[in-house]
Amino acid sequence: MSYTVRWRVSAERDLHALPRDVQERVMVRVEALAETPRPPSSAPLKGTLTGLRRVRVGDYRIAYLVDDVEGTVGVVAVGHRSRFYEDLGRNGA
Repeated sequence: MSYTVRWRVSAERDLHALPRDVQERVMVRVEALAETPRPPSSAPLKGTLTGLRRVRVGDYRIAYLVDDVEGTVGVVAVGHRSRFYEDLGRNGA
């Protein structure tokens, strides 16, 4: 089953703020999530971010939700690992 990818507006802004080469790598990774939304390289987030998953793209992270009923992968945030979790928690995923 292929999932539909949906981007939050804030996640799209995050993506467009990244360098072009990183944007391309992130897009390839997100497209792969449509086929395999819970790859072995992903991890569930904990604490106040429970319900979200994350995947790595080099020094960058993608936070997303999987809705098996709707068949969607919702991209919540994209960012550099140095501030990713702090920003994600502040913005209330």
